[in-house]
Amino acid sequence: MDIIARLIEQLASEDEVVRVQAGEVLIQMGSAAVRPLIETLQNPNYPARPLVASTLGQIGDRRAVDPLIQALRDHDKLVRYHAALALGKLKDKRAVKPLIYALFDEMPPIGPDPLTGDPMTVRAAAAQALGELKAAEAVPALKVLLRDENRGVRRSVIQALGQIGTKEAVVALAEAIQDEQDEALQELMVRFIARHPFSQALETLKQIAQSHPQERIRQIAKNFLDEFETSPAPSTPLSDEQKARKSPFRFLSGTIAALLIAGLFHLGWKYNRYATMVAAGVISAITFGIWRHRHRSKQNQTLDMPLQPSTPSRSETA
Repeated sequence: MDIIARLIEQLASEDEVVRVQAGEVLIQMGSAAVRPLIETLQNPNYPARPLVASTLGQIGDRRAVDPLIQALRDHDKLVRYHAALALGKLKDKRAVKPLIYALFDEMPPIGPDPLTGDPMTVRAAAAQALGELKAAEAVPALKVLLRDENRGVRRSVIQALGQIGTKEAVVALAEAIQDEQDEALQELMVRFIARHPFSQALETLKQIAQSHPQERIRQIAKNFLDEFETSPAPSTPLSDEQKARKSPFRFLSGTIAALLIAGLFHLGWKYNRYATMVAAGVISAITFGIWRHRHRSKQNQTLDMPLQPSTPSRSETA
């Protein structure tokens, strides 16, 4: 038995330390371990196929995409769960449609999530994977699951819509926030809505800030609105053409200098190359010096201008 086969066998060990160490070594081996792992995943008699699916996702080799898609229809719900999560890590668009179908996997929960305590389901794993894939085509199906009775599914769907971040995804969150009863999930929705401040999202934040029944949620929405109002609008860099229009003197003087240098090289290069290069350097230096002088003059004029009186704030006028 070779080393890879021995490590795969250790994935089924009853000792957790042995399982974890075997998985870590297989991940470090990378592509060399992919084919044996795929063959093991496809063997229905192997007891640790969920861990095999997870290991394939951690390795990240796209040869595992098709076998993991097939595993989404496996009879073992734990295999389906880890196959969905693994497909999210592989970032391959071939998995989007199968994962959308997996959103409606009706098998009961696998067990409690060790971090959140929410029941782990294939639906939640598929939603998480679609979010990692930023699959905009999955938004209509994800919207349906915003009303899922399982809190863990709704959490994964909210995170997926936030990661996808299209206007349709954010609108879905904005429309569903009033129906969500869990305060922690409401807060999560507000935070994702605030990441994409287009008009409808801002209007939703204003409604939440004014009329949401939970004080904490109202305050979070108000904080985001205050940030939007005080943050400066991003400046758009000027194109070369705009810069030229903004400074016609620089454009004109640069054009003249370029024409002089071009004519100088055309006429004088064959007679005296050294003198031609010196003359071109002198023209460039004079042009640059004029630019710097004008720039400094404008700066000095700006500094000499009297300061405008500031507009008093609301607190000062009060």
